Amino acid sequence: MNDPVILGSLFWYPTFIMNRKIKLLIVLTVLILVGKESAFSQSVQSSRKYRVIAYKAGNPEITSMSNETEVIPTMYIYVPNSFTPNGDGLNDTFGISGEAIQTFSLRIFNRWGDIIFETNNTNDKWNGTFKGQKVPMGSYVYKIFASGLTGKKVQKEGTITLVN
Repeated sequence: MNDPVILGSLFWYPTFIMNRKIKLLIVLTVLILVGKESAFSQSVQSSRKYRVIAYKAGNPEITSMSNETEVIPTMYIYVPNSFTPNGDGLNDTFGISGEAIQTFSLRIFNRWGDIIFETNNTNDKWNGTFKGQKVPMGSYVYKIFASGLTGKKVQKEGTITLVN
């Protein structure tokens, strides 16, 4: 198992506990245990673990630490509707963004139904070429098959517009 990566903190104070005003600094440290992917990859493929640590104001000693809880994120997939592979550095490739994707397949078809791009990696992007040649401007059909960490399965179909 990889070491956890600290992504951020939330500070919260003062608070009331059992009708007594106690100043607490609550630090919520988000730990994400990642597999092969970077913690900042678009496709986090593991659960997140959270722990709340409470400090008494003005005293650096830990006064309370919660149990670690695991949150399994819900799968979502975002698919853009167009891209411009013109080399200007903006929207030059087509690919999905998402989270909690366990298995994934993307196929892009030309108007005759031929597969012109295929990948099983959420980080792979289509650059608007087929066999090393730029494809013409127009609409292309895509099909996405994916399953999430919770077992949810998604099938998306649509068109992507390539604009030169």
